[in-house]
Amino acid sequence: MTAAEDRFLQILVRLRGLAFGGNPLQGQGLSLSQAVLLDWVAAHPGSGIKEIAAGLELTAPTISVAVGQLVEMGLLERSPDPADRRGVRIVLSPGGESLQNQIREFRRRKARRLLRNLSREEKEGLISLLERAIHGGQ
Repeated sequence: MTAAEDRFLQILVRLRGLAFGGNPLQGQGLSLSQAVLLDWVAAHPGSGIKEIAAGLELTAPTISVAVGQLVEMGLLERSPDPADRRGVRIVLSPGGESLQNQIREFRRRKARRLLRNLSREEKEGLISLLERAIHGGQ
């Protein structure tokens, strides 16, 4: 591993460990993978199990179980698929929408705090470099 890679990994660990307070996931009994599923459904409301599975690169049975858990928690709702009587469409419940809004605001506060000491040019440069790194890693 190069020194740059090692330093980058240390920065990622430090970012993950930063305490910003008010994390809406604390005390919800929600796993990180369930939060990722909620994010995906929020961005793609009305998707079916197969679509969600493909989007998250997981199996349909895995998504089906996770959706069932989130339905039981009152965060997702199933509705019949008008195009396929055996299929269902998944959407956020009102409780899921509320939690998703809290998560979105928490992330915005976190981003503002992380970027507050950077100039506009530094922010643009950082974002551009991260986008390039992500693109190169895909």
